[in-house]
Amino acid sequence: MGRVRQYKYKISFLLIICLIISIFFSLYKIDQVPPCLNADEAAHGYNAYSMLKTGRDEYGNFLPTRLVSFLDYKLPLYSYLSIPIIAIFGLSDFSTRFLNILVALSFVPLMYWLSNELFNNKKISILASFFVSCSPWVFILTRHAHEGALSSAFILLSLIYLIKFHKQRSLLNFIVCNGALLGAGFSYHTARLFFPVFVFIQLYLLFPKNRKIFRNNLLMYLILFITVIFTFYPDFHYGANRVANLFYLRNSGFQSRLLEYRTEHGNPFVHNVITESIRDVSFRYLQQLSPDFLIINGDKNWRFGFQNIGLITPIEYLFIFVGIGYMLLRKERYRWFVGLFMIISPLPNALTWQDASITRSYFLIFPMIFFTSYGVYYLYKDLSNNLQRNKLYLISTSLIILFCFFLYNSFDVYFNHYPKRALTIRAWQCGYKELVQYIADNYSKFETFYITDRHGQPYIFLLYYLQYDPEKYQKMAKISAPDKYGFGQIYKFDKFVFDINVNLKAKKQVFIGYPEAFNDMPIDKNKIKHIKVGTEDIFWIWET
Repeated sequence: MGRVRQYKYKISFLLIICLIISIFFSLYKIDQVPPCLNADEAAHGYNAYSMLKTGRDEYGNFLPTRLVSFLDYKLPLYSYLSIPIIAIFGLSDFSTRFLNILVALSFVPLMYWLSNELFNNKKISILASFFVSCSPWVFILTRHAHEGALSSAFILLSLIYLIKFHKQRSLLNFIVCNGALLGAGFSYHTARLFFPVFVFIQLYLLFPKNRKIFRNNLLMYLILFITVIFTFYPDFHYGANRVANLFYLRNSGFQSRLLEYRTEHGNPFVHNVITESIRDVSFRYLQQLSPDFLIINGDKNWRFGFQNIGLITPIEYLFIFVGIGYMLLRKERYRWFVGLFMIISPLPNALTWQDASITRSYFLIFPMIFFTSYGVYYLYKDLSNNLQRNKLYLISTSLIILFCFFLYNSFDVYFNHYPKRALTIRAWQCGYKELVQYIADNYSKFETFYITDRHGQPYIFLLYYLQYDPEKYQKMAKISAPDKYGFGQIYKFDKFVFDINVNLKAKKQVFIGYPEAFNDMPIDKNKIKHIKVGTEDIFWIWET
């Protein structure tokens, strides 16, 4: 009993260490990296604030199952779960992102728990918790208010109880599995590609061998049916224009390339929608498994990546294959289960027309960590049985040093270089917080503020940082029809007009735009006010 208790204390201590590491990477320079709040984050925060105050979103919809937002119809769970946080801390950048800090911490016990269910090996489980506690991929997303991390946490929880249900067919396991699946479905759109897999596996497990078993399982069939209906019904009500616009077949480049190939070589058996789709989707799929994406450059969207911010280290990448080999050789019970979710994870982005993305393929990191942890454990075990201690020590120490070197390099770029780059500052839509402070200080002095709408959704930053009365705004909220990208625009509210046709003769007006908008105007440039972020001149302000 003493040894068992001591072992449990050791496991608890190691989990606490992993949590401390996760807390450090979640909070270190949290007010500097990312460098500012983006429009999607502001939308989640303000809608949570609006529902806290009125029970309605920014457009006056009562407890919506979708957030209209920019006509992208965001899934609402992130905003709903942020309501109590904003009620406690008020509306701020930190409170808007706080939920994802909790999600990052939850990955440590979730990975331990799921790994233990899969492999029944606490050492592998601790390794999985450790790798998730220091993964750049994890923290790039959890350090800002992105729904992908929340969705992944629910998928992990659902997987835990799916495995539990496979081992023990209890109603409680089934309910929690589907409750978590429902949470994933209301968090982020990519979770929908996991739904058919979950449904198929559960139907397979529920398949009746006789009528009595079928009758006993009726309640579970009903729960599964309700989960699917509740998740997908709002899509029929609101539509899915934004998601549909990302589908690769909707991309003009795909259609143009197909037309060009047919013009140059008219064989319809070689060049058609099916053959081009296979090539297009498979290339994008493999791109997300490549060293270039995973180790070297990461996401090409500057919000989610930068050159030399590796999502995983080369050591982890190699151990993925070691882990796959060991799982197959040892015929691990749930090897196909882990492999299946690794195969599925790149699909959400492969089916779009965009480059490899850490947001849509976010769940990929978790099966990778399982393979890595499994490979590390069993390779070390084999080497310790076949090598002299000094050789084992040399190999282990070398691998640990290399792992730490590459990990430190990624976090060094992320924390110390990435937020200072002009590309990063502009990609994150920085400058609005400072701009709104200027507007708040000068609100009573001017009749109208004309603000450029060239990038992003400027209205949401004003609502967010002014903490504009939601009830007042709901009465004037009016959004345009969607543009070719599927987004609507707010053209004006209160004193704010989101257009910058400068009228030099106007009185008590403020014109706010990017520097190039004022370059050719016959005005005294010395009288222009500036909004700067770091070394970047973001907005110019002309007062009349």
